[in-house]
Amino acid sequence: KKSEYERIAFQYGITDLRGMLKRLKKIKVEPKKSEAFIRKLDPAYQVDKGNKIRLMVELSNPDLPLKWYKNGQLIKPSNKYVFENVGLKRILTINKCSLADDAAYECRVNDEKSFTEVFVKEPPVTIVRGPEDQQVVVGERVVLEAEVSEEGAQVMWTKDGVELTREETFKYRFKKDGKKHFLILNEATKEDTGRYRIMTNGGEAEAEVIVEEKQLEVLQGIADLTVQAAEQVVFKCEVSDEKVTGRWFKNGVEVRPSKRIHISHTGRIHKLVIDDVRPEDEGDYTFVPDGFALTLSAKLNFLEIRVEYVPKT
Repeated sequence: KKSEYERIAFQYGITDLRGMLKRLKKIKVEPKKSEAFIRKLDPAYQVDKGNKIRLMVELSNPDLPLKWYKNGQLIKPSNKYVFENVGLKRILTINKCSLADDAAYECRVNDEKSFTEVFVKEPPVTIVRGPEDQQVVVGERVVLEAEVSEEGAQVMWTKDGVELTREETFKYRFKKDGKKHFLILNEATKEDTGRYRIMTNGGEAEAEVIVEEKQLEVLQGIADLTVQAAEQVVFKCEVSDEKVTGRWFKNGVEVRPSKRIHISHTGRIHKLVIDDVRPEDEGDYTFVPDGFALTLSAKLNFLEIRVEYVPKT
């Protein structure tokens, strides 16, 4: 499960979670009593990128000297940094905040200090193009692709409302390429059927994945044959998947290869060849593809030629 800090970081588009926690822990515990400050800075501030932010303290004496610092460096007034004195209030306005303004700030009055952290929030990341619905068969690869509005964005994938984590890498693979994000399932199973959603801090989109059992199409069935003694028999069938294996049966008993009987599988074609056919070869022959509720059957009829003896006269 994600920690509350991680959820907050995701919500606000903060990509450096560890950095955020480290900075917050560094904030010094300030004494509650202060001679110089009536009101100190808040522990942290949040501002959207491009907007301005006002940091304000209130002094006990309007004549006290005050200086502002950013990451320990003295801030001087400019179009970027505007200082205001309003009665006892001292205000620092930071205009057009950029990621460079994401920093530690402090104000000093003689020996007393007040600290804060400013977090600049990236604009909400929206979904430019969501993943598409997919219908695949068991064992096929599924690639869900989405495009977001910003590079380096944090995204979250869920299946039927449950977050998919990187700990489940044996099942799911997450990939980034610029603004594109991919969720990959290398070998889909029936259990992978469901609704998959990609979420950012500014949008979401989903797609339905349907995983079906494999379907096998018979391109050429087995034909009945009638042969005479000593001829060759060739039973041949063709199915739609060249990877499919299968077995041959005669009258329900599996046929085993021998000197006369040959079984072959080349691409989508399966063959049973019987050389020097004999009367006992007659019967019902069936090809059963492995893993499918499907059978292909044909009859072998043996034609015995009778030669009548005609006595000489």
